[in-house]
Amino acid sequence: MRRKTYLSALVALALLCAPLTPAGSAEMKGKKKKKKSGPVVVATDPADDWGANVDPNIAPAGAALGMELLEASIGLSQDKKNIEFILKLATSGGGVPELVRWGWEFSVDANAYQLNGGRTELVRGTCNPLITDPMCPPNVGDPAQLVDYPFFVRSGTCTAGADCKINAVVTATFDVASGTLTIPVPLDVVEAKPGSTIAPLGGLFGSIYAAPGLLVTTNGLPHDAISLHKPYKLPK
Repeated sequence: MRRKTYLSALVALALLCAPLTPAGSAEMKGKKKKKKSGPVVVATDPADDWGANVDPNIAPAGAALGMELLEASIGLSQDKKNIEFILKLATSGGGVPELVRWGWEFSVDANAYQLNGGRTELVRGTCNPLITDPMCPPNVGDPAQLVDYPFFVRSGTCTAGADCKINAVVTATFDVASGTLTIPVPLDVVEAKPGSTIAPLGGLFGSIYAAPGLLVTTNGLPHDAISLHKPYKLPK
């Protein structure tokens, strides 16, 4: 009698527990893994290599100047109207006006573009003889309309004596707490759409760089550069 009671209890317990495992498994299988949202890191860089092309001992100055690159990310703005190119810097100062220059060369669906800008761009923005279309960009270089962190969205080779078209001038923002510089580029300016692929290009310095410069920036000056980074696909 005891044996029967014991077996009955085991059977009842098994029946109670049996549905739990399959149901739980089915529920887990049915759930789709959430895709990570927000900016995606496409490149990283050591925190002590600014100026190594000239003298490795001057690296500490890179952070003070706002030219020591740590990381690069790409994302889509919340309203899905802008591609956000984000540079993480080893600084809390946001760069020295009229000295620091940041650049990012990339392609959108195989069409080449460049981001190039600085803290103020007062000198370069007035009328730039190296830029052919237009030579005098709007809202840059005019003290009455001066904005912090203007960036040129350009196409063309943009080297001395070569054609360089300004597709737009955008205003970046610097976040002191995170040390990040966010450059918003409207999708239509670079003919991008949901699903477009943003890929790296290798230019004078590499895909992404930080260097001193006024009208002209050369790779003979101390700089920091990220030569390679992975493509980013705009979410649909």
